[in-house]
Amino acid sequence: MLFDIIDSIFIWYILILFEIILFTSYTLVTYIYSKKERNLAKIEDLPTVTLIIPMYNEEKVIKEKIENTYQLDYPDDKLEVIIIDDYSTDNSEKIALDNVNNNGFKVSVVKNEGGKGKARGLNWIFTKVSSEITVITDADAILKEDSLLQVVKNYSNTEIGGVTGKIVIISDKTRISKSQEDSYRHYFDLWRQGESNIASVSVCNGPLMSFRTKLLKKIKIDPNAYADDSDMLYKIIGLGYNVVYEKTAVVYERVPLTLKGRTIQKMKRINGLRKVYINNLKLLGKGKFGTIVYPYALLTHLISPIVVLLITIMYPLIIIKQPLYLGLLIILVVPKIGNLALSFVTTQLIMNFSFIIPTSGSWEAVEDARYELNSAKNK
Repeated sequence: MLFDIIDSIFIWYILILFEIILFTSYTLVTYIYSKKERNLAKIEDLPTVTLIIPMYNEEKVIKEKIENTYQLDYPDDKLEVIIIDDYSTDNSEKIALDNVNNNGFKVSVVKNEGGKGKARGLNWIFTKVSSEITVITDADAILKEDSLLQVVKNYSNTEIGGVTGKIVIISDKTRISKSQEDSYRHYFDLWRQGESNIASVSVCNGPLMSFRTKLLKKIKIDPNAYADDSDMLYKIIGLGYNVVYEKTAVVYERVPLTLKGRTIQKMKRINGLRKVYINNLKLLGKGKFGTIVYPYALLTHLISPIVVLLITIMYPLIIIKQPLYLGLLIILVVPKIGNLALSFVTTQLIMNFSFIIPTSGSWEAVEDARYELNSAKNK
């Protein structure tokens, strides 16, 4: 009986040790690299930019998005905005057309002719774009005024094929889900900055991402990937270019108001990201991305969730055998650390059960994040 207790506790220790080593080493490596400065040559002549806004049933937010777009700080003669209506069934198209004007840069509303779905719409519109840089942003995301300027400065480096921005969570309500997300975002930003300085990010922030247009014309987004942002990311990396994280290019994102909506949103993202990771195993071992960044991405997104699930399942059994281990729960009430721990465990557990949501996801989570903000926050 004693040996059974020792064996089960030993296995539990090994699983916890795996998680500690994995995330400590990952955080340490990315922290060290994040402190290195990327030397970027100053761009004397700003590149031409096309800002693409995919739109599907966005009547609650599209007016605010257009107003936000007109506030962007970028030369009018070098910026074009294209709103792609993806077969909306509400008043999105009418509201968009009513709020578009000819003051300043060109803004147009076009119907998706590439086939229903965001990926097909983007594949179609990429063939029409003639600018040097293509920026893609969500209809419910708010861009900081200088975000485009911060994005394009990275393209002075010819090895960079794409740039993704920093997400800041905003909401008109205070919720536990938001505080958990904020605590997680600190480490997300650190990891992405470190990955950028090593080679390339392993995750792309869909609300604000950009690529060299000439590269987008060489790829096709998989309509069944359900993670168009990361699918583009890995295809650009596959072409031999890096995609980097720009922390000063800020985009504000809404969080679903309900726990159910937030959970569904996470499941959708995880489903898509997991598929992209598995489809790009050929990148393993290639360059610094394939030998450092990508292996960590696979471990943290595919292996770690299973380990955390086993740790969680075994914990009640460990407590029964050794009640003193109940004291570990005190971590959850420690300021900041508690939110971070809860956010981490919750996210890892959700990864194990994301398969219960259809791969295409649910519109319920998207609808739950479509609400008007009293005002866009500028920081």
